[in-house]
Amino acid sequence: MRYGLTIVVAVAFFGVWPLLAQEPPANDSASREAAAPNTLPMPKASTAADSSGKDGQAGTTTQVVDPPPVHGWVRAEYLFWWMRNAPLPVPIVTTGNPQVGFDPNNVNTVNTAGAIGQSGTRILFGEESVRFAPFSGARIGLGVWFDDDARFGVASSGFFIERLTQNFSLTSDGTLPLYFPIFSTIAGAERAIPIADPLRQFSGDVGVQSSLRLWGVEGNTVLTPVRNFAVEWNLLSGFRYADLLEHLNINNTTTDLAFNNVMALAEVFGTHNQFYGGQVGSRLGIQMQRFSIETIGEVAIGVTHEVVDVVGTISQLGPNPLIPPGLGGFPGGIFSQPSNLGRRTADPFAVLSSLEIKFGYNLTPRARVFAGYDLLYWSDVVRPGNQVSHAVNLTQNAVLSPTGAGILVGPAVPAPFFNRSSFWTQGITFGLDVRF
Repeated sequence: MRYGLTIVVAVAFFGVWPLLAQEPPANDSASREAAAPNTLPMPKASTAADSSGKDGQAGTTTQVVDPPPVHGWVRAEYLFWWMRNAPLPVPIVTTGNPQVGFDPNNVNTVNTAGAIGQSGTRILFGEESVRFAPFSGARIGLGVWFDDDARFGVASSGFFIERLTQNFSLTSDGTLPLYFPIFSTIAGAERAIPIADPLRQFSGDVGVQSSLRLWGVEGNTVLTPVRNFAVEWNLLSGFRYADLLEHLNINNTTTDLAFNNVMALAEVFGTHNQFYGGQVGSRLGIQMQRFSIETIGEVAIGVTHEVVDVVGTISQLGPNPLIPPGLGGFPGGIFSQPSNLGRRTADPFAVLSSLEIKFGYNLTPRARVFAGYDLLYWSDVVRPGNQVSHAVNLTQNAVLSPTGAGILVGPAVPAPFFNRSSFWTQGITFGLDVRF
């Protein structure tokens, strides 16, 4: 069903043309004026002769001056949209029972307290989608006709939304146990790394931020095969670009209260999707006195340039650091390790389709206000949470490795991912378009 929306849009907007193949009434300038959707041209000046005269007098000639033709239009819209949640299938932060797996004679950084499946463990963040609140944006459009009859022209538009962020943070003086849960390939079982733990005398904090930015532009040629007193049908063809940039940032500071040492980590899972493709579409406008209905459906086929960039560092500070590795910064964090750090790219085939429905009211023959519904669907994108792995081999991490060597032993996990999913955004719009 991945491309089901694409098929629906194509059928809905290309399947209506046989019903609309009606020629407009000849010389019916009044009808054209009343029916004018946002792209319909205004009638040209004309003259009419009255030869019927009264009482034998000669007939008179009256000149009827119609508004000049429309050469183009501009449109401004406010967007109030919401989107598909950001996937995050991996548990990131847990709380648990510090007594589980605690051995006061052999305390190390790989523990069972807070691990998935252990008694008392509860997930505080992760293993479910990150929900962004509804957001605001804007879209600007411009079109120009090349002929007075408005049969052929070009149009372009672009949209952008505000930068979205969703934050999670917790701080503990050690009373509230906090952990990073992982599947340890060293132990072959679920484990956890303490952020704060009363029995191990750790205090700490953790913060996770998800951010998103979305924008796009398109340009089309416009051909008008059908126009009558109440209906206008346009065919669209052109190019489309869309840009989706996301980041998942994880930050943590843990203080060993017994030795006054500090471990700090920062890791970023970043993804960038850039769609390039040719598109076709259709616009259908129906005018009913001052009221109008407009639908626009477009399907773009092309490629998405995908980038996955994983960055992570971990540092030791304090008077009594673990030796080895000693003071300083080292590559990797918790879910980012030397095995999956770095920037990787791919260019898979993708489909981007959109649907717009607008209900308008003509303030004047050249100005219209409207409200409507938008849907944008992108078949394949990479998103940060899908690139996070629950399985981690800590031997490659100099600070978290039991030996402190930081040399990989065993499988190179987490492995670099290119996990993909579909993306959609939808919402309502309010706008104004003006013809000139």
